[in-house]
Amino acid sequence: MVATPLLQVENLTITNSAQSNERLVQGVSFNLASGQRLGLIGKSGCGKSLTCHAITGALRAPLIPSSGVIRFQGRDLLTMPLAERQKVRGTGVFCIFQSPGSALHPSLTIETQLLETTGAASLFGEVARHAVYQALDAVSLPKRCLHQYPDALSGGMKQRVMMAMALILKPTILIADEPTTGLDVITEFETLQALDVVQRETGSALLFVSHDLRIVRQTCTSVLVMDAGRLVETCDLNQPIVPSCHPATAEITGAMERLQL
Repeated sequence: MVATPLLQVENLTITNSAQSNERLVQGVSFNLASGQRLGLIGKSGCGKSLTCHAITGALRAPLIPSSGVIRFQGRDLLTMPLAERQKVRGTGVFCIFQSPGSALHPSLTIETQLLETTGAASLFGEVARHAVYQALDAVSLPKRCLHQYPDALSGGMKQRVMMAMALILKPTILIADEPTTGLDVITEFETLQALDVVQRETGSALLFVSHDLRIVRQTCTSVLVMDAGRLVETCDLNQPIVPSCHPATAEITGAMERLQL
């Protein structure tokens, strides 16, 4: 008997209701299995982040998922009551967004925000504090960060705070949406290392979103290619990408090869 995928996205279409229902994402379908590391690549503006926002419930009007199904463990997130969907966030599906600062409260210390996370994970008192310290160590953040506010941290450190939250919550699915954008190469390396720790420690399935195939190759075993709001190809990263691939895939791989010259 074949196991049901953790995440099933079927014929997802996202439209802009303020622009004559313009289709920004159209007919997107893919599965994410337990323990899988799946990449999603494509040029900026192709619909990668919108797809993630639909999965996490972060789409905001006038953008709406106008058709399709997003099943998490067999239940459709798009038709699930709001209270139940909010329970899925964090321990079910956790997203590390491209701009981590937007997910952190600017007026609360990192310690306060991590302790709030332990509450969501049903950890309290000394057990909660121990979980926070363990998570910080795992993502290589100094304990002084606990007494700082988000504005005092670099972009890479904020990303690792989000990863510490994921370690505490132990989500079933971890989505990383362009987590290395704008980082220098050293911070990029540290961020990817921390992400690898989180995925291994939690056992989460990973959906890793990027426009950089070089990074996706380091992180994932397979990749979906997106172009102009549609999924156009699936590639096994353990195999060479063939010359007869879709033009969007050829453009991305060609750009990567030129950068490596």
